[in-house]
Amino acid sequence: MQTHFLFDVLDGYKPFEQMAQESQNSGAVIAASGMAGAQKAHAACALAVRTGRPLLFLCDSERSATQTMEDVSALLGGGVCLLPAREITFYQDVAASREVAYRRIEAMRRALSGEARAIVAPADAMLHRMMPREAFNRNTISLRVGDVTPIDLLIERLLAAGYTREYMVEGKGQFSVRGGIIDVYPADALSAVRIEFFDDELDSIRAVDVMSQRSQGNMQEVVIPPASEAPVPQAGTEALARLLLEALARQEVVAKKGESGKSDDASLADLPLEEGEIAAPEAFTRENRTMERFGEKLRAAVSQMQNGVSNRMLEKFINLLYPQTETILDYMNRPIVVLDEPEALFARMDSRTGEFGQAITAALERGEALPEQHGLMLTQDEALAAMRQTTLLALTTILRPVEKLKPTLLCPMGGMGAGSYGGRTHDMCADFARWQQDGWRILVLSGGAARGERMRQSFEDEGVKAAFDELGTAAPKSGECRIYPLTLSGGFQYPEIKVAVIASGDVYGAKSAKGKPKKQQGSKIASFTDLNVGDYVVHETHGIGIYQGTKRLTSEGASRDYLLVQYLGSDKLYIPVDHLDRIQKYIGGGEGAAPKLSRLGGKDWDKQKSKVRESLKELAFDLVKLYAERQKNRGYAFGPDTPWQQEFEENFPYDETPDQLQATEEIKRDMERDLPMDRLLCGDVGYGKTEVALRAAFKAVMDGKQVAILAPTTILAQQHYNTLMRRMEGFPVHADVLSRFRSAKEQKESLRRLKDGEIDIIVGTHRLLAKDVQFKNLGLLIVDEEQRFGVGHKESIKNMKKTVDVLTMSATPIPRTLHMSMVGIRDMSLLETPPQARYPVQTYVMEYQDSVIRDAILREIGRGGQVFFLYNRVGSIDQCYKQLSKLVPEARIAIAHGQMREHALEDVMLDFSQQKFDVLLCTTIIESGLDIPMANTLIIYDADHFGLGQLYQMRGRVGRSTRSASAYLTFRRDKVLTEVAEKRLNAIRDFAQFGSGIKIAMRDLEIRGAGNLLGAEQSGHMIDVGYDMYMKLLSEAVLEARGIEVPTRAECSADLAVAANIPDRYISSPEQRMDIYRRIALIRTEEEADDLTDELIDRFGETPPGVNALIHVALLRGEAGRAGITDISQKQGTLRFTLSDFDMEKVSALYAREEYKNRLRVEAGSKPCISLKIKNKNRVIDEARSFAADWAACGQTAEQST
Repeated sequence: MQTHFLFDVLDGYKPFEQMAQESQNSGAVIAASGMAGAQKAHAACALAVRTGRPLLFLCDSERSATQTMEDVSALLGGGVCLLPAREITFYQDVAASREVAYRRIEAMRRALSGEARAIVAPADAMLHRMMPREAFNRNTISLRVGDVTPIDLLIERLLAAGYTREYMVEGKGQFSVRGGIIDVYPADALSAVRIEFFDDELDSIRAVDVMSQRSQGNMQEVVIPPASEAPVPQAGTEALARLLLEALARQEVVAKKGESGKSDDASLADLPLEEGEIAAPEAFTRENRTMERFGEKLRAAVSQMQNGVSNRMLEKFINLLYPQTETILDYMNRPIVVLDEPEALFARMDSRTGEFGQAITAALERGEALPEQHGLMLTQDEALAAMRQTTLLALTTILRPVEKLKPTLLCPMGGMGAGSYGGRTHDMCADFARWQQDGWRILVLSGGAARGERMRQSFEDEGVKAAFDELGTAAPKSGECRIYPLTLSGGFQYPEIKVAVIASGDVYGAKSAKGKPKKQQGSKIASFTDLNVGDYVVHETHGIGIYQGTKRLTSEGASRDYLLVQYLGSDKLYIPVDHLDRIQKYIGGGEGAAPKLSRLGGKDWDKQKSKVRESLKELAFDLVKLYAERQKNRGYAFGPDTPWQQEFEENFPYDETPDQLQATEEIKRDMERDLPMDRLLCGDVGYGKTEVALRAAFKAVMDGKQVAILAPTTILAQQHYNTLMRRMEGFPVHADVLSRFRSAKEQKESLRRLKDGEIDIIVGTHRLLAKDVQFKNLGLLIVDEEQRFGVGHKESIKNMKKTVDVLTMSATPIPRTLHMSMVGIRDMSLLETPPQARYPVQTYVMEYQDSVIRDAILREIGRGGQVFFLYNRVGSIDQCYKQLSKLVPEARIAIAHGQMREHALEDVMLDFSQQKFDVLLCTTIIESGLDIPMANTLIIYDADHFGLGQLYQMRGRVGRSTRSASAYLTFRRDKVLTEVAEKRLNAIRDFAQFGSGIKIAMRDLEIRGAGNLLGAEQSGHMIDVGYDMYMKLLSEAVLEARGIEVPTRAECSADLAVAANIPDRYISSPEQRMDIYRRIALIRTEEEADDLTDELIDRFGETPPGVNALIHVALLRGEAGRAGITDISQKQGTLRFTLSDFDMEKVSALYAREEYKNRLRVEAGSKPCISLKIKNKNRVIDEARSFAADWAACGQTAEQST
């Protein structure tokens, strides 16, 4: 819709006209006062629209920048982006997430192209140097279909621009090459692109879904911006390399001199190792390695730069890379720079430059920086000088002098806030009626079309005439009230010109602004079971062995790939790759538990499977009984949504993500059926699971039912209760909480009211499951953080499930829960879209260093925040407290762990949430969904000790507001990491971006095993046969218990002398090659073959003959299996078919056919066989398929004749 009407109201207003006039003068500094909140954004946007110039809007924090961006975006109708400040650190991290860098690059591209009408940024973003526009343009790659570009040149340009080459593209900033196909994930894009060449001509460009790796649609062109803020310079790299290496050599000399004077103070890194952990050799300890590692990394980065490859370490030397750096102002065309409360902005800049100075001084002391990096950030004076080159608009609520600015115009705007009516429509309409009589122009922003219509109706009911203008065609006239479907964070007034703008938040009391829904990409669940040499594998027939890699063997002149699997003793088995469907990676019951290897040809494996099958029958019967009871015990079918439900949902002050809307729809659909609901709502921490659950709760209450919300801890229960009261305000819903924060008398009264039906929603811990808790009419049970409840509590919940609708919420579902959803035992809804305003958690995986941790803690305290320091050993936590207090004496530190008395623990947590402490030194007690918005730094000591799900859940404790957050996952260099620990740290590094809870659960399933599905007696069986086989046997047992025949898949093995393999040149990555072998082996129909062939052509180019042969062999296996053929082999010009059932009638029918005369021979024996002479050895597969089809057809003819 148009938004000009919002600015038309200022036409002719003297202060605004003076402002517009002054902005045309070079170097104008306008000080506008008398405005607050969204009114500042309104005045700035009105000026931008009047002058046709873009805005650079600077705020004093990430939080206010996010809020302002939403307001400016609503006022300008889009074209606004956020420029986050860079996090400059000197840590030698193993890995760090790149999302902030990619957001900055997106803002730079949009500013440079003129696409951005406004850029909103925290003040310190102005202090960061940027590459010159010339370098940005040179490293931006524009491609159109039909362009002629040598493929090698494109690869060179991508490497220089900061893209990393991978086997397969999975995230932003990556590219992969397969023959004439290049996949790239641009740094600012929502999806990857696939670029296919024909010689040097660009043949096609297609969007790609990175989860399925398949093309989604054609594109005519693509623009790929740089993926680094410091791409390789075009000239002077040799001189720059000399400069950096000479500076490094000087610093190494200084560091060696300083080493002798170092004290031997105890460090947190010296805390005792756990039993069984091994100390690393002295050569690798931190004292010897800090400067050395920095030198190694810098030399590697310089070497890559000399070879035309960008390294992200170069971003820390951006002040040296280019003859002259620029700022975001240079990227924009004559912008107006808006300073929101200049004093606060300058204080923020001072704080950041001070932090930077301390950080580089500390880094120089420990040998992780060069003195030349002092100029990495601009000083405040340099930033101010750059801003003075354009128009400055300083906005203040109260007119006050700003020393550093010399205003050329003082402009009192005489604005004021609109005031909040908090749902009191009668009072608001009384004001409106008075204003209309007085000739005011009233603009009401409803936040949505449906609500706008309802507002108009309710205003008219109160005697106030209002028009609903959905398209924003005109501003109201004098004495007129108009309603528009827009959203701002708050309203405002210009009393002098009699204009009032009322936001939906002023009407209903909601605090935050909704913006336009932004389309985000969701992602599907992917498989992570890649085979590596040394992995345990399970073969359906032969049992558990060790995968030793692939071997290419030649037989009868044809080469084929085989998997080599080592069994017990010296037993080895070569398995054709087209039989990969019979092999799965072994996933056992626990970490590091090595399974027992099977003996080839022995009966042990069959016995083991039979034993597990028998045990599972009972388990499956219980499962089926539970679900049959739920089908039989009809639940309550809730009615359709009420008008109040719609109003309750519209009152949500933020934008719903598409996933939230879909999950809400799925839950409501379940509730409206008369079968009891059992749904798992899985979404990352902070993705809005609570809001979805509250909508379900509200629906239940509207139908006269009671709701119980179960939380694992008292504090979490209290938080849910507070959220509930806030959301239900203004609706006739009675809620209460059962917790120790209530006296015994209050609890007793709550229980009475619950039993009498006076309470609609009750929130509590496992206290809710006690026998004295009785409901009058319970309709819905909501279980939060399911993984935190014990078996006993789960039994109580399971009993309630028989008749009551149950919604379970979790960020990282425990593997058994996840797989119960996957095998269809439970329904699952996924929230995968991140909320718009949230910053990603900047994640560092690094060696523990005292100086780094001290810097991180002081930085967080310096911005008024709090820190979680996670140390998971209660035995030595006091020792850790002493060392931490010594390291950061400025911090107020509290201890929290699970062995404290419950009340003492909750008191500490409460004090921390009320900011009485700066640092919480704690164990994994923080895992349980605790919401402390001011805690935005997490430090995990010995991160290699934690499961992936735990690391992910704990990382979700920070970054829960609109402030940027950091997580430091540390390990000790003087300790040897186990293979499992290394896998975990690599995985958390890979999933550093949002939306990874499901991925984490899947990878955790692989690393630590599935645990037990429904009872402890089963975990041993899972270890015996592996997770996949266990799940397969369980699925079969469930079908049997239901009385459904288990479908048997017709199996046929084929060993033919044909060159059927995937050449290395076609798919170079061994992991991808193995994945494609596995998927080809699963083909059974022509449709599946066509689908996979299309995908292979899409991803890797035209399929070579060996791949086509593999696909035809897979089809042959499927067709022959269905025809009753169990094995096909080739020897000396003959095909040999082993039959499951010998039928002489069918043999006779084939003998009589012309094409089989003198070619067929029946072989008697324990397994009946038919031999067929090969006519043409180049068409072996075709002849085998033709025979299988004829054998099947003979069978059908025989059946019809009987």
